This record gives sequence, C-alpha cells and structure tokens, in this order.
Amino acid sequence: MREPYYVYSTVTNGEADASIESLEAGNVVPAREFFDSHDIGKAGIAPARGGSNPSQVIPNELKLLRAVVDRPMRRSSEYAKLAGISPNTLLKIRPGLVERGLIRENKQETHNRGRAAILLEPLESARQLVENLEE
Repeated sequence: MREPYYVYSTVTNGEADASIESLEAGNVVPAREFFDSHDIGKAGIAPARGGSNPSQVIPNELKLLRAVVDRPMRRSSEYAKLAGISPNTLLKIRPGLVERGLIRENKQETHNRGRAAILLEPLESARQLVENLEE
C-alpha cells in the first residue's frame, strides 16, 4: 500500500485564532490581481455603490435594467434570457440593483408547490437611467 503524498495535521483552536488575529490586524500583503477590486467588508460583501450614475453601472447591470424597464413585472427567471445574460450573473447583480434603489422585487405567491415567484419592477431611477443612456 502506498503512503499518501500529503499528510494533514489537525489545527488547534489556538493556532486558528492566531492566524485570524494577523488577518484582523491587517498584516496581509494584498495580491496584485486584486488591486482594482472594491474593498470587501468583514462579512465578505462588497459595499454598495451609491446613486445610479451611469458610470457606476456595469454592462450586465445595464442589460438587466433595460430588460426590466422594457418588460416590467415578469418573473426574475425570465430576465436572464431577455437581457442576454447568464442566470448566475442575474443572481449576482440583482441584489445590488435592489439595494441601490433601481429595481424592486415583488413576491407573487402561487398555489402550486415551491417558492414564490419574484417579479421585478423598475423604479423611477432605473427608468431615468435607461432613458438618459439611450439619448
């Protein structure tokens, strides 16, 4: 029988706490590939960008906003195809648009089994943003 190539040792709670202390103290050298990324909070979520300035809207967000403005109150699952983005991209960018006050999520209870449908409604700031970009 062959010996395993890697041998893992158990980390104690004290060793784990010591490694976290250095992270919290800021004794970390940032990797070069993350220099252009947003600051990430302690919870691991990038802070929301304020306002609805067109320069702050990334292309996939703009595609989704246009689809929601053009065809409001559809199921969120339909917007991936309407906007020409992947369902995973939709799931990633939708909460940011809600948080920034561009769209509203409305839950529609169905009498069928499963989750409630989420209908996306454009807010006035989204309509203005899309209108300004089309001019």
